[in-house]
Amino acid sequence: MQQNRPFIKIRLRRILLYLLCGITLFQLQACITLDAVNNIDPNRPISLSQGIGMVVGSVSAPRVEHYWEISHFRYRKLGSKKSGVLESASPMSPSWFGSHPTQPGGVGPDPGLDQQLGRLFAVELAAGIYEIYQLDTPGVLLIHMQPVRFEVRPGEILYLGNLHVRYCLYTPNKRSWRGRINGGIPSVRDEVKRDLPLLVSKFPALQGKNILPAVINDNVWKELERTGLPSLESKCSPL
Repeated sequence: MQQNRPFIKIRLRRILLYLLCGITLFQLQACITLDAVNNIDPNRPISLSQGIGMVVGSVSAPRVEHYWEISHFRYRKLGSKKSGVLESASPMSPSWFGSHPTQPGGVGPDPGLDQQLGRLFAVELAAGIYEIYQLDTPGVLLIHMQPVRFEVRPGEILYLGNLHVRYCLYTPNKRSWRGRINGGIPSVRDEVKRDLPLLVSKFPALQGKNILPAVINDNVWKELERTGLPSLESKCSPL
């Protein structure tokens, strides 16, 4: 029995190490995915101050049914250090205490966008030229792409479109630390007929406001289809 004690101690140490690593990873991922979208107060009357405009729209991604599904579109203002993020949503998992996001720190999809894990945004920004320069999806998988630009005009509310990601899965099926996803192809779609009623429902302050079309030109992202992103071992979602 005494001969087995060192072996038992080693096993216990390994178990404790695995638990500690798991807790640390959970906390780290929760920090990464906390709500960082600086949306307006849904009910406070909109009064854009001098030099301030607003952009609205949606972010969506297909369901892949694994742990990491939130997509983060990161933007920044040209000639400035101001930056931000627009995100899709986490899948919801039922439990005894009601449904909750499967992504730690994540947010569930908005009503009307459940099947696409969609999330609406309405953000006030200083007037100027901005670019979407990076896409992280899922978790910390970086999609390298050319930036696309959009303009924020003072006193105006602009609809930028639906920022969407088509996930590309390993073929044949292969699992890695980030699940089956091997890459993604971003696009901007004009979903104004769908999005505007949903935006007004989520942000009642937009009711009666003049929302102007300003769908982002995503032509440079279409090049991703022709340059082989991701690798040939992947199959990309058609939707």
